[in-house]
Parts: sequence; C-alpha cells; structure tokens
Amino acid sequence: MRKLLSLLGAGFSMSLRRSVAFRVNLVFDVLLAFIGLGTTIAAVLLVFTRADTLAGWSRPEFLVLIGTYQLITGLRTMFIDPNLSWFPETGIRDGKLDGYLLQPAPSLFLASLSLSSPLQLIQLVLGGGVLGWGIATADRTPGVGGVASWLVLVIAGIVVTWALSVLLACLAFWAPKLQLDVFYHSAWQFGRYPTDVFARPLRILLTYVFPMALIASVPSTTLLRGPRLGVLAAGIAAAGGAAGLAVLAWRAGLRRYTGATS
Repeated sequence: MRKLLSLLGAGFSMSLRRSVAFRVNLVFDVLLAFIGLGTTIAAVLLVFTRADTLAGWSRPEFLVLIGTYQLITGLRTMFIDPNLSWFPETGIRDGKLDGYLLQPAPSLFLASLSLSSPLQLIQLVLGGGVLGWGIATADRTPGVGGVASWLVLVIAGIVVTWALSVLLACLAFWAPKLQLDVFYHSAWQFGRYPTDVFARPLRILLTYVFPMALIASVPSTTLLRGPRLGVLAAGIAAAGGAAGLAVLAWRAGLRRYTGATS
C-alpha cells in the first residue's frame, strides 16, 4: 500500500508540473468549472423560488447534495478519467497497456490511477464551498456521527466509481471497438439529483444496478438526517463487492489479452 501511495503521489507531482506549464488551460478549466456548477445551482435556486421542498428535499439539502456530487466528480475527473477514459483506444488498440504490463507495479493500478489531472482541484474547492453553504443554511447542524458516516460513504462512492470505470474498461478485452464512455458520462449526471425525484423503476436501477445513488444522494442524506447502520453496512459492502468484481474482471481480461496487435 505504501508503494502504491508513493506511485500515486509521484504521478500527481509529474502531472502537476506538466499542467502548470500551460496556464491558458488553467484559466479555461477554472472558467468551465464555475460555469458548470453555477448553472446547476441557478437551476436549483430557481426551482426553490416556487416551492419549499422538492421530493422531500429542502434547498440546503439540495446544496449539500450538489456539493457532495461535485467533490466526487472532481476526484473522478482528477484521477480516474485521465487513465480509463477511452481505454479501448488508448490502452488496447494503441498498445499503452503493453508498457504497463512490463512495469514492476500492479498493472491495474498503473492503468487506472497512474495519471492525473491536477487542474481538476478547482472542482474540489468549489464542491467544498457549496457543501459548506448547504450545511450553514440547514435547519440542523450535522453531528460527529453524521460527518463520519458521510466521509465513509463518500469513500465508498469513490471506490464504486473507480470499480465501474474499470469494469467498463475491461469490456475492451472482449470488444475492443466498443466505446461506452459517452453512456457512462451521461448516466453519471443522474447522480446530481436525489433518487427520490425519479420514478420507482429508475430509482431501483440507480440504487441497485447502476448505483448512482451511492455517489451523492446516500452520503448527503446521512450527513443531514443522521447515520443509519444498515446504510453504512450496505455502502461498505457495495464498495468491497464492486472493487472485488473489478479486480476479477481485470485478471480475466489480462488472461485473454495477447498484445496490441491481437
């Protein structure tokens, strides 16, 4: 674990040095982050000029949800997307995976976490600001148990996010021309809304099949309304199960993989 953390830190440091060399990109990334988050918040505030609650969620609760979603989205775009986005093309067809397999480090780690996009730190800062705004305006201040449970569920959500990305990338071992990134990024947008606003069939799908509820809705509910042991256990179990499945799928894919020219 220490070796992997050291590799992660080294990769982040190298990516940061490359990123700050292009200051124009920094300006555009900051601008786009403000526009994207500002649009979302403006839409929410507009809705709450006509109603006090939406599907049982108040305005402060929605802000906490948006802040949590933004934090996890920032971590995903910082560490996961630079590695696994368009993996069938970059990893399989272009042979990048061949180089990872020759390195003295776990190939799954190198393929999924070796690169990073440090400029996405702005999303974490903005997400933290919105989260603080929501907590400050909420009717009840979260207790220590709620904060700790929120943190555990956020970590579980990050693990599930990584595992889903790995599972989608593993499909390239069997179908190299299959690109599901557009579908995944589209489905990801459901995570910015509480599952209570969706019809029951879609709510079940987003909770148990494609667990977008674990990304922001469940942690936010726990933070604001108090921890529940069953929810915590389910979140931890989902993270562990998803990570184990991702590792198994990766190993099965490597057994099938014979090189970029195959």
